[in-house]
Amino acid sequence: MVKYGKHERWLKMTKKMTITLEDNLIDELASLSEETGKKKAQVVREALQDYFDVHAVTKTVQDYKMGMLETVSHNDVRESLGL
Repeated sequence: MVKYGKHERWLKMTKKMTITLEDNLIDELASLSEETGKKKAQVVREALQDYFDVHAVTKTVQDYKMGMLETVSHNDVRESLGL
């Protein structure tokens, strides 16, 4: 969190990186960027975030299927929240 005068705001820290992509991916990225009016970096950021989100859900489903998740009853959740 960064303080600006009286206000505190969350800033997302960013770092530049270089990646190597195949020509067809570069062409698709350029086309999508032009179609959507978004910068190429934004398209890549959104695609990576979507990929990570899907991966997290997939891992959770796999853990569930393997019986690695602990189930918690509705009453236990309510009790833990003081409801």
